[in-house]
Amino acid sequence: MVPLSTAAHLFVRWLHVLAMAVALGGGVTAWAVSHTADAETTLAVATTYEVAFWGALGTLVMTGVGNLGALAPAIPRGRWGVAFVAKLGLLLVVLGGSAVRTATVRAARDATRPATTTLERGYALTTLALAVLVALAAVMAHG
Repeated sequence: MVPLSTAAHLFVRWLHVLAMAVALGGGVTAWAVSHTADAETTLAVATTYEVAFWGALGTLVMTGVGNLGALAPAIPRGRWGVAFVAKLGLLLVVLGGSAVRTATVRAARDATRPATTTLERGYALTTLALAVLVALAAVMAHG
């Protein structure tokens, strides 16, 4: 039988990966839709994604802190530490950019002619930044 602490740790990691799948997969979907669909469909997908994104991001932060707490006080240095610092820095950029993106979606919903090109760029940048975060996480997971 798997000890409870191991099962809980695995659950937290699984939840972390699932939340990133929602954030990144939703970003790819919102980007594709904003590139190909009409404004009404783009705004519907964008509005749904914003709710899912912020829920996923909150989950990522909570589970990320939990994963980090499992390592403390023996947080590795070297390449892992560099990747970790880069990941935290990029996460702060994603947070700021996502706040702007969410405000842009809200403004577009109220506009008579929404600027879907701006949304397309926002989702492209979000998707790219999240993909880089995943790459940094892979570096951290594999040493």
